[in-house]
Amino acid sequence: MGIRVAGSTFAFGKMDLEESCKIMQEMGFDVVDVGACGMSTFTDYVPQWFITDLDDTQGEADHIRRTTEKYGLEVAELFCCDFGVNINDPDPKKREWSQQTYEKVAKIAAASGCNSIMMLPGMIDEENGQTFDQAFDTSVAEYKRMVDVAESLGIHCNIEPCIFSVAWQPENAIKLCEAVPGLALTVDYAHQTQLSLKADDIEPLHDYARHYQAKQSAPDSFQAKPDEGWVDFGRMIQKMHDDGFDGFISVEFVSAPEVIEAGWDIRKESARLKEILDEAVASVQG
Repeated sequence: MGIRVAGSTFAFGKMDLEESCKIMQEMGFDVVDVGACGMSTFTDYVPQWFITDLDDTQGEADHIRRTTEKYGLEVAELFCCDFGVNINDPDPKKREWSQQTYEKVAKIAAASGCNSIMMLPGMIDEENGQTFDQAFDTSVAEYKRMVDVAESLGIHCNIEPCIFSVAWQPENAIKLCEAVPGLALTVDYAHQTQLSLKADDIEPLHDYARHYQAKQSAPDSFQAKPDEGWVDFGRMIQKMHDDGFDGFISVEFVSAPEVIEAGWDIRKESARLKEILDEAVASVQG
């Protein structure tokens, strides 16, 4: 298969799966990450949530399949983030609720044909006295359960080493993966760019990557326009190719309040980034 460029159904704000899949088709994508992130702690950025009955595994999976297939789209990853509760919340009742929700969503993801389900590593609840070590160790325990659930369903559990999380620093993301057999990364350089890290610092994450997302970024702008910013997508794709990566990199600009207020056209910027990635992939894969 090699490297394939995907789109993200959750990139364009609050809309249903039908609307977003239509946009994906119009933009020329043939594979997508599907957003089931509207229950997360980041709904201002990624509000898409279309699941109506978590207990109706087959019905919800059929809805995803029918909708994506209608627009000629293959599904890659189900993008969840979290369910409004940090996976490593100090409250065991909240963590158990999150685990139960994860299992239901993972069943839907597997039945719909997704390769993986993406979650966030968890934050540090400093307000309630949680230390980094406590937060990290709790994430390890919770992700061991999640990996077991995912693998029992024939899919994978990935985490995004995201901003402010216990896995924000590359060394901590690697440490988390090494502590949880079967766990891998969905890598998006934009998060580590906020730490003013450059490619040499971020590339160690490639050894643990199962999926990639792409947005342009700079230390003072989490989302920058495709031809601006710090991320060298040509180098990134070359590294993926040299590593023998066989999977997806998804265009993942999102309709965050700050870029909407700045007058961004998310479709235009996403189309330009798709063009950059397509060209980079073609140059290394022929």
